[in-house]
Amino acid sequence: MRLQDQSLFPPQTVRLKDGRAAVLRFLAVADAAGLGEFYAAVPREDFRFYSPYPLTRENAAEIAADALGPFRVTLVLDLGNGRIGGYAWYRWAGETAERSGFGICLSRDCQGAGAGRLLMDRLFEIARLIGPPVMGLTVQLANARGVELYTKLGFTIVREQMRQPQPHYDLDAEPEYYMERRVR
Repeated sequence: MRLQDQSLFPPQTVRLKDGRAAVLRFLAVADAAGLGEFYAAVPREDFRFYSPYPLTRENAAEIAADALGPFRVTLVLDLGNGRIGGYAWYRWAGETAERSGFGICLSRDCQGAGAGRLLMDRLFEIARLIGPPVMGLTVQLANARGVELYTKLGFTIVREQMRQPQPHYDLDAEPEYYMERRVR
């Protein structure tokens, strides 16, 4: 996200359900190592629920390098001391795109602590001004917590489909929902 757009949304201190303080802020180029550490800590069994690309240090460096790209908004849940507890993003193809894609990934110790909702609420706030009017996502039918969260946040199921095999994770095809939410 461009710096001039980021200035409209300063970092926000939040409190998780368990009392921990964290900061919601934009991903920075300097976060490459922290995002790489976050990816390295994601348990292998969670990969099936987050599979748009491999969770590797190399991809973390590429994502951080594109932090100021004009067609991507990436927020991190900064737990302090360079530790990222989660991140969420939406991205789109260009100026005239009607839809953006969305993704979120949380560390195990931040799941169930309200971190997902905090990240998504902040993304929706930003999306009211920046990016396409519709946000879309895919979620595996087996990810009941994800489906429940997205539904509570206003996403509706558009269709059921099959996720393609994910060779970078050695995952088979799996049924998923494609869901959308109007953000403005």
